Amino acid sequence: MSDRKCASLFRLVIILLAIFTVISLCSSDTFAQNEAKVMKRVRCVIDISGLGPVEFTNISGPCDLVYTDPYLDPDDYVMIDTEILAMDLMDDIIFVRLNPGPVSPGNCTSLTPGIDFPAESFFDVMYEVELPDHFPGELLINYEPMHLTSIIDQYPPYFSSYVYFDHPILLYNEGGTEVAAILEWEEQILPWYEPEAHIMCTTAYKSEVAMLNDLGQIEFPASLNGIDDADIEYAEFGHRPFGDTGPFTPFYTDFSGEGTRASTINPMGTGDGWCGYFEPGSEPFEEQVWECRVGFSAPEHGFFWDTVHVYVDPTPPIPTFTGHDRDSIGVFEVDSFFDITYKLDDGMTGPGVAEIQAFPLIQSFARPLTTIDQLGLGTPLDEASCGPTSAASCLKYFADNGYPALDNPGGDENKPNQSGEDIARELQGAMGTDSTGTKNAGMVSGIKKYLEEHKAATGWEVSSHPVDNDTDLAAMFREMEADSEDVLVCLQDTSTSGGGKIDTMGHWVTLGSREQIKHSADSTSQKIDFMDPWEGGSTADNKYDVGEDENGKPTTEGYNLDGAGNARIVGYIKVSPPKSGGGGGSRSSRAPGSPSFDPGWIPIDAGMVTGNGIEDTLHWDTSGFVPGLYLLEVITTDDQGFTCRDLRMCLLIDPSTDADPETPEIKTGLHGTYPNPFNPTTTIVYSIERDGPVTMAIYDIAGRRVRLLMDGKMTEAGRHTITWDGFDNNGRRVSSGVYFCRFFGAEQTSSSKMILLR
Repeated sequence: MSDRKCASLFRLVIILLAIFTVISLCSSDTFAQNEAKVMKRVRCVIDISGLGPVEFTNISGPCDLVYTDPYLDPDDYVMIDTEILAMDLMDDIIFVRLNPGPVSPGNCTSLTPGIDFPAESFFDVMYEVELPDHFPGELLINYEPMHLTSIIDQYPPYFSSYVYFDHPILLYNEGGTEVAAILEWEEQILPWYEPEAHIMCTTAYKSEVAMLNDLGQIEFPASLNGIDDADIEYAEFGHRPFGDTGPFTPFYTDFSGEGTRASTINPMGTGDGWCGYFEPGSEPFEEQVWECRVGFSAPEHGFFWDTVHVYVDPTPPIPTFTGHDRDSIGVFEVDSFFDITYKLDDGMTGPGVAEIQAFPLIQSFARPLTTIDQLGLGTPLDEASCGPTSAASCLKYFADNGYPALDNPGGDENKPNQSGEDIARELQGAMGTDSTGTKNAGMVSGIKKYLEEHKAATGWEVSSHPVDNDTDLAAMFREMEADSEDVLVCLQDTSTSGGGKIDTMGHWVTLGSREQIKHSADSTSQKIDFMDPWEGGSTADNKYDVGEDENGKPTTEGYNLDGAGNARIVGYIKVSPPKSGGGGGSRSSRAPGSPSFDPGWIPIDAGMVTGNGIEDTLHWDTSGFVPGLYLLEVITTDDQGFTCRDLRMCLLIDPSTDADPETPEIKTGLHGTYPNPFNPTTTIVYSIERDGPVTMAIYDIAGRRVRLLMDGKMTEAGRHTITWDGFDNNGRRVSSGVYFCRFFGAEQTSSSKMILLR
């Protein structure tokens, strides 16, 4: 039989099969039809005439499916009828589409009677293939269908690998001449994410106040996932006042988009990616909440945009510790009294409120994480997928700790759990990972998109933060330990390549543990361990010392990426579950502040903040504190009600023993209140080291005096108590809330925070 006659016979078979499938899908009123857009990723080997076998490994794109709900055939086997409606897969050198002539039917059948999966699934596919480098302007088609098979355990058949390893399938040109043959074909079906833009802003610690870089600019990193950077013409950044419905005023246009990506294997240079820069140097940008937008122009795909709300001020209302450098760990003695100085550069027309609180970092903190090997995902992007894999371990952690829908397809808990590898493969698409790696902005937007698609509760927060010093490490440790959040750490090695160019290699890991190692009374070090996606490392060994490089930047001693030295800790992504069951995330919140006190933190002192760059002082009475590593946080609320914070890491040590232990020093100041919180009364404890006048008053959170307890009362040296009954100076009960007791005596001032709960 001639090739042409074979081709005609194959066409007849396909037409009959198509008629049967269409009848199967469309004639029944009992089986509901569903449509889904999925992502297909293909690896194939094609034998090209005159050239030989060529492997294509990164063909991907969207595919439209229609399928029925499961139903039982006469033998009680579960059946699902399926048809491919459209498909458009490509990379730089091959294009694959559905042949518009014959349909591509398929179904899945349970391996045993009943409704339990797994099931055997197949597609008989007819494709159009373009190979422009080898056959310019020609379409190649197969007359004989490829019979792709798979074992699936859910529907739609996400995460299934359909394979063809049989006799060669001939490809013909439009003239009917055999020009190539398919030797191998394997395709994966993954959830599809529509292209989506995302914009971020570097903001102050735990607030939405925009931070300024060293040049006095606000940076707006952005990403467009789902579209190749080469297809993006430009990214335009604009702003308008929050709540304004008018047009955005452009302030920056980026035409390059070149930047670092974490990929483990691909040095990428030092660009900034898609990023806008805004200089808020004059009115009307001072002290306002602004809505900022990125708009991506991708002519072949459309225009995509996203917005973020931030508080813009040329002098942000962010406090700063003075006398305690960000690059160091402060050392304090227990049973002592210390002045803690800070300042707020922002101009203020009236006084604000300041507080200091401490959080004890436990000796050793660890969380169980699912280990996932990025090299075992089974995709062409495995070696560049440290970002998706580390994020998959993070999401698995939350799925195992109160958010089970996160590892079910589409958030449907009736479907089988996804493996860590399944989640990582899905995140590849959500993050826009390609063969060069994953951008930082893509990491953030991809995790957010995954949470949305899996119907997670509202109120999740995903944000990116740099690490340059010990203070940034303190913030990273706080996010991991204090809030039951998860932290993805970006490690980076830099080396000089040919021509003096600095190449940067990045690698994402999931922080799993931190351990405090005591060396002496005034010296400790930190060890960290993490889920390492490269071959799926453990999180229990605590084997990497946190050190610093020649520039004082934090490093992981003994862990390196390119063999050129210790890896730098350059940043982290914080993933925070909803607080109190949900609510709006930070990107949609207008207020740049946050609650001034946190569970687990110990209130130390409170007072007034002056602002205008003037140094203020609060006090830390370390009596009752045990030696160890602490986070120390100053919180200021300015005269407009905006709350910001600064954070340091500090070490409390045993004091020297020069003084006579039988005659401890009597310190002047407040020692706290009990009970706290209280209702209706609380006892205030204070001391004075020599006879003298004492003044004590109660202030509310806005700094207004509500009760004068003592006004210059002569008091003997020693320890004393006084009771506040919760009434103001006019004999009225004050409402529930936060109050501050201020003490003045023996030229000393101190404060203590109290919480009244009616």
